[in-house]
Amino acid sequence: MRTFRHFYLFSLTAVFLFLALGCAGPTRSQEQPKDASNPHSTRPAPTPVADAPTTPPAEESLAAESPYIHLDEIEEGKIVHVPTGVAVSKERLIDFLTPARIIYVGEVHDNLEDHRVQLEILKALNEKFPGKVAVGMEMFRRPAQPQLDRWLEGNLSDKDFRKLWIENWGMEMGYYQELLNFIKENKIPLVALNAPQEWEAKVGMKGIDALSSEEQKALPEIDRSDRYHRQALQAIFKGHGPMGRQDGGGFSSFYDTMLLWDETMAESIARYLTSPEGADKKMVVFAGGFHVGYGFGIPRRAFRRLPEPYQIVIPNTQEVPEAKRFQVELKLPDFPLHLADFIWGVGYKEVETKKVRLGVMIEPFQSGVRITDVSPNSTAEAAGIQQGDIVVSFDGEEMREPFDLTYAVGQKSPGDRVKMKLLRDGKVIETEAEMKSSRHP
Repeated sequence: MRTFRHFYLFSLTAVFLFLALGCAGPTRSQEQPKDASNPHSTRPAPTPVADAPTTPPAEESLAAESPYIHLDEIEEGKIVHVPTGVAVSKERLIDFLTPARIIYVGEVHDNLEDHRVQLEILKALNEKFPGKVAVGMEMFRRPAQPQLDRWLEGNLSDKDFRKLWIENWGMEMGYYQELLNFIKENKIPLVALNAPQEWEAKVGMKGIDALSSEEQKALPEIDRSDRYHRQALQAIFKGHGPMGRQDGGGFSSFYDTMLLWDETMAESIARYLTSPEGADKKMVVFAGGFHVGYGFGIPRRAFRRLPEPYQIVIPNTQEVPEAKRFQVELKLPDFPLHLADFIWGVGYKEVETKKVRLGVMIEPFQSGVRITDVSPNSTAEAAGIQQGDIVVSFDGEEMREPFDLTYAVGQKSPGDRVKMKLLRDGKVIETEAEMKSSRHP
């Protein structure tokens, strides 16, 4: 049994799902000096990576994530073949990926460097196989497919696409903007992989049995036999303090949710690649690291349906700002699996935005938007906006639903002045506000 300390880039509100939602790369402990060993590893302090593997001392434990290379040895910019510990060039990596039908590239969702790696791999494969590459993304749910197709054809507005993004994923789109731009500019088929939100909500509360008989008929085939996958998830669940140590019901729903995600995404991949549209294509899959790492999430489940060659690449970062870390102690079993086929060492970079906040909570109201709360010291408070106000218009744009206001605010920059028309106690009120910077992601 190995004890690790992991620092992941995720909200505390998603504490039980933080690995599943994309915490791919291990990070350095905030309690350790800079040269401390990586928390995914079981071996002593690192030495610089060599172009050929060296034989480790006999007393060292060979970590399952790599038998030859300590993950902290993989410096930024280095690409390492995990089974051998040999460093390779980007060009050689692409040569290795070429025979694969499916290429999985993991990510930490809020690291631009991970998405840079994804884009580099996609560009190289698209150049090598023009018109023969598709992309599958965890970030979109299956019901979004018709709108994704319209977006790719240029028939979905920026506003409607951003609404679709928020409904499906919600994270700052700037992290994915260059990827999405490249996909659209090159008309690369984009496949929505993930499960419908309605399924996820029910399963997350009470497990698979919470779904109706009709919903269960539409479920993908679910395999519960992978003991390594289950053991890893049990370790994650137990690592979250008292709540993670409650009796079976909590873990059962958590486990079912993970199975729902991974099996649905695996089925989506197999369906596309065996369809007339995808029969002659490769697929590059972008998903959170735990969905692809060790192979027991999506890859093994897709292979069960479609036994085609695949490769796994995971970007790995050592340097994460202390404010972005979330510490959890995990005790993972010694299962005999490699973390990936290749690890690509990266730095850490956040997206630069000029976000502004109005500082309100809102809800739909008839054909408009109602203010349910106003934050202290916010733009809204300074403008005299009150709880219960109905927003009629924002800078001349009619507000018909909450996303109208969300989108309109998102188009502004710090210092912009906007005019708002409100309805309060049956009277129309006009006010003006100066937009302030937001420190929120």
